[in-house]
Amino acid sequence: MAVNKKRQGELKAVGALLQNDKEHFAVRFLSRAGNFTTKEIEALSIIANKYGRGYMGLTTRLQMEIPWIKDEDIETALEEAESLGLRHGGTGKKIRPLVACKGTVCLHGNIDTQKLCRELEDKYFAKDTLAKFKINVVGCANNCAKANINDIGIIGRNVPEYVEEKCVGCSMCTKVCRQKALTLENKKIIFDRDKCVECGDCIRECKVGGFISKEQGAEIFVGGRFGREMRIGNSIGKIVKEDEIIETVDKIIAAYEKVGNPGERLSKVVERVGVEEFIKLI
Repeated sequence: MAVNKKRQGELKAVGALLQNDKEHFAVRFLSRAGNFTTKEIEALSIIANKYGRGYMGLTTRLQMEIPWIKDEDIETALEEAESLGLRHGGTGKKIRPLVACKGTVCLHGNIDTQKLCRELEDKYFAKDTLAKFKINVVGCANNCAKANINDIGIIGRNVPEYVEEKCVGCSMCTKVCRQKALTLENKKIIFDRDKCVECGDCIRECKVGGFISKEQGAEIFVGGRFGREMRIGNSIGKIVKEDEIIETVDKIIAAYEKVGNPGERLSKVVERVGVEEFIKLI
């Protein structure tokens, strides 16, 4: 029997999404910054085997969904899942599950993405907002989690400074620079800053101090989105120190709530108000 609209809405609010057969539900269980513990995976397996069809799938925001749960089993399944330590939800006009890359352990990570994502999640996840709101955190210019197509995108940066008197002309930095921003001429480095994406690889590779970190932290983008409409977020125009990122996110969300309209994504607010004017509010 098809599920009525009221029931659909009630279940969607707790992370149970009606499937296209109009009878079964996929229940969304929440990760922490894209990670599940082995204990949580075991618990998910129990729920999938007992109430679904024995499988589960990761969403694009690194949450886990168990499909094929019957309407009459939803409450029982959720109660058992909670008793096993699982969290569920992540829908509606709220701050959605936050996503981070593995920059904390990645060779290229410039910021502690996992720690930052967890701190932001603790403060903001499921907060009521004007419309759905997404935050992504990545550790470097590789941008594996596509940060700048989210309402707030945080990208770790490490701005290099060339110290010519320390350079020994070994050319190791030129070998790791994927942007070809560095070339060696007469045993000295020619640095094309226009090509640099501030990944920091040259700094990590140099052992003699020829490249040092001028600034390290994050570039923050606002107003990105993907899906039915696409917009690349706008940089707020500076490198934010790692210990100041959360404070900056606070200001962005406050500005959004101040000038946004009900149901209006941040991308639309930025377009309506103007990029420069919105950044002035931060």
